[in-house]
Parts: sequence; structure tokens; C-alpha cells
Amino acid sequence: MLKASRTEKEAGDLLGTYLLQGWIMTDEICKAESCSFPLMRSKDGSLSFCTYHDQLPNNGASFNYKKAASATPAATADVETQQDKPSKDAVAQPAAAAVIDNGEEELRIRRERREQSSKASQLIGQKMLQRWALLNDHCPNPSCYAVPLIRNPDTKQMFCVICENIILTEEEALALERKKTLEQAAAPAATAPEPAQTKPVHSPIVPQVTEERKRQKTEAPAVSQINSSSSNSDFYSSQSVVSTLSSKMNELTERVKACHDASELTQLFKAIKQCAGAIEACLAAGQAYDKSVSI
Repeated sequence: MLKASRTEKEAGDLLGTYLLQGWIMTDEICKAESCSFPLMRSKDGSLSFCTYHDQLPNNGASFNYKKAASATPAATADVETQQDKPSKDAVAQPAAAAVIDNGEEELRIRRERREQSSKASQLIGQKMLQRWALLNDHCPNPSCYAVPLIRNPDTKQMFCVICENIILTEEEALALERKKTLEQAAAPAATAPEPAQTKPVHSPIVPQVTEERKRQKTEAPAVSQINSSSSNSDFYSSQSVVSTLSSKMNELTERVKACHDASELTQLFKAIKQCAGAIEACLAAGQAYDKSVSI
């Protein structure tokens, strides 16, 4: 197995670098065993190399490497040797490859990555014609293998043509997380329910009725003042009873508010009912008195 010249991350970064320099990413995968990196090719096709294993070219993508090889064969001997060696190793070790249980799985992965690289090259080319910029970073998605990112000319956001996701920088991700936290903190305060307002319980307005009766008696004709002393005594006695019953009824109502015992509440309601009946009887007696005075 050919020893790698650099790490996989370095090789992935180099793919973007060489694309920016005009090199062409092919749909051909490196022939080295367990290597899935696509080969890079010069514009005239005179040189192909793997950014993971091979020696990196010293000249640009437009350089004619075949002429340079004929003039200085020794300078390119190492590159040719490295390109030929993987195929020799693959032929020399057929028995070792046959015993690998996951051999078919590796072939499937390499085929998928080769197809993905070909698709990425095509889509990136289309986007670059639309003024998208090719970046020297690749997609962090594990399902995207060494796919270079491109930048939207309008929003300046990074984009992957394979997974079609917008890739955020660390600063953008922190800003988005901070915004979500502030929105979640503000949401409960905006939706907090208003406390329910308890309606006050009012006792029967008996004293007001008594005052009204006093006013009516004050405005009555002077002839009402010639009643006997015993009748006046009965009327004021009736008023006193109504006032006393009203006070008792108010006290019972306040006790109902603070009471939680069912049997005691029953007794209180009975007492209130009896007070109300007594008040009605007194008021009826007062009305009968008014009629007798007016005659």
C-alpha cells in the first residue's frame, strides 16, 4: 500500500486550492488501495495527480508537463513511479484483497465517491458561471467527501452543492444561537396569562332601603304627623328590627366566605335564609303602616 504523503484534511484542503488555481477535478479516483480522493488534472491533460499520495506539481495548471518530462525525464521519474506503483501493488496482492470481508463495501464506497466528485465538479462549474466564488474550504458533512464550498454572491453565505446546505461559520452559528435564546426568553413574558379578578360578594342592600323609606317619610304630607304615639313607636321599632337583621345578615355572609366545612355552611345558609325572610316580613309591615297613615 502506497504511503500517504499528507493527512486527509490537508489533501481535502488542497483540492479546493488547486481548483482555485485552475486545475480540473476529474471523476477518476486514485488507484491506490483504500484511497478515495479524486485525481486532479492539468488543463491540457498532461499531468494527473492525487493530493493525498502523489508529489505535488511545482508549475501551474497551464504548464505542459509532457514537454518538461521529455526535456528532464529525471525530474518526473518520481511522479510516474508513484502513479504506476499502486497498480503494481494491486496486481501483486490479489490473494490479500480476496480475503478482505469488506472488499465489496469499499468498492461501493469508492464508486459513490467517484460519482459524487463528478457531480460536484459539474455543479460547482455551473455555480461559478453564476458569479459564485469557489472557497478553499470543504463541506463538514460526513456524507460529502472533500466537496469544496462555494459562496453566494448576494448573501455571502457558504453553500455545498451536494447536500445543498448553508454552512455557517463559527461566529454565525454563535449569533444564531444567541438570537434563539433571546427569543425563547422573551416568549414566556409575552404570553403570561393575566391573573383572574375575583368578583366581590355583596350582601343584601337593606340599609339603603331603610334610608329610602326615611326620605319618603320626610317628604310625606304633614297629615302623617298626627298619628298616635303608639303607631310611631311601632314603625320605629320595625325599622330597628330591619337594621339589626341586616347587620346579622352581613355577619353571616362574611362567615360564609371564610368557612370550608360543609355542615357549617349548611347552617349558615339556613340562618341567612331566615334573616332574609324576617327582613321581608318587616318591610311588609312597614308598607302596611304606610297605607294606614295615608288613609
